[in-house]
Amino acid sequence: MRKHALAICLLLGLSPAFLWAQDVLTLEECTSLARANYPLIKQQELLTKSEEYTLSNANKAYLPQLSVTGIGGYIINGLPSMSLPGQPAPEPDKMQAIALLQLNQTIWDGGATKSAKDMARASTAIEKAYVNVQLYQVQDRVAQIYFGILLIDEQLKVLETSEKNLKLNYDRLRLSNENGLGYRVEVDEVEAELLKVDQRRIEYGYARTAYLDMLSHFLGKPLSTRVALVRPAISEEVLTGANNRPEMIWFSSRTRLSETQSAMERVSLMPKVGLLGAGVFISPGLQFATSKVTNLSLVGLSLSWNTGGLYRNRNNQQLHQIQSDRIAVEQKVFEFNQSLELKQYGAEVAKQRAILLSDTKIVELKARIKQSQQLKFDNGLCSASDLINSINNEQDALSNQRLHEIQLLKSLYAYKTSLGN
Repeated sequence: MRKHALAICLLLGLSPAFLWAQDVLTLEECTSLARANYPLIKQQELLTKSEEYTLSNANKAYLPQLSVTGIGGYIINGLPSMSLPGQPAPEPDKMQAIALLQLNQTIWDGGATKSAKDMARASTAIEKAYVNVQLYQVQDRVAQIYFGILLIDEQLKVLETSEKNLKLNYDRLRLSNENGLGYRVEVDEVEAELLKVDQRRIEYGYARTAYLDMLSHFLGKPLSTRVALVRPAISEEVLTGANNRPEMIWFSSRTRLSETQSAMERVSLMPKVGLLGAGVFISPGLQFATSKVTNLSLVGLSLSWNTGGLYRNRNNQQLHQIQSDRIAVEQKVFEFNQSLELKQYGAEVAKQRAILLSDTKIVELKARIKQSQQLKFDNGLCSASDLINSINNEQDALSNQRLHEIQLLKSLYAYKTSLGN
């Protein structure tokens, strides 16, 4: 739509400012823009990057690990001395240097690396789900503002219709009075009613501007006072939709993390197997020869097994089960409250639907009464006050009808968003 509008403006030589002043917004666009503009949305990207680095660190667990230890000191006693037969034993060098090199290559870590990666993914999933829960609340607030503006726009349309009727009669009465065929009091009555209409327009105008300022703040861009909001087309099929609330994903993510923590507890009980290469270098050397360095090298398998966790494993598993049960209870409470909320919205939909059936008939009757009063007034059979009352009654009927239409849409949308759809 906007592309076509831009092309038309360019063909007609209109400025982009004109296009912007006549802009059109839908509810879907508003919620999408508000979500993208909300500062919390940046948290999603940061959480993704953090997960990538954490997984990368976990994958490095299988890389060879090299450790080097150096020791230098003065030996007080206990160093053996050696000499040739018949020769005095030389005084051993009291300064000793020892270097230890160890190279470890993990073969099997009992599933620790996999569990660490699962923990990273589960933790990130929880945080992302919670961000979506908060963004859902932003969507609901934007919808409230959007429907508020729609209601004001409908009321302004009704005022415009009433004003046209009043102005038409005002011009006729003024001309009659100027020609000496009418009463000034009737002109004043209609003029006073026109001023009341103008007051209502001013009131609605300021309210609309305030709503637009709030909507503009959520969207992160200025909105013209002439921006048009499209009435959303929401069918009653939303009443049979599936439950896709972000809280459900949040609960399942928390349960998944508890299960992952329990799995990691079991992994900590497993032995670790790896390849080991070690070298020891001692200077001055201990062997009897001219070499100044003694060295020792070995290659083999390493096995480590810490059984300390066996004593706490049963209790830890019980704690994780309790945590899962607590999350399940929270989810049940949420589903209970959501069910009550849906019943409330469903009742509102049924009520507004029933009221609208009467509204159609009421508007039709009030319009016929106004037309009858207009005919009587044109023939001098009723006063201006009677005509004004009929015009106001028709206006009230139209206002109520538009109000109930917006309320029905709002209730349907509330039901839809309560399901997370």
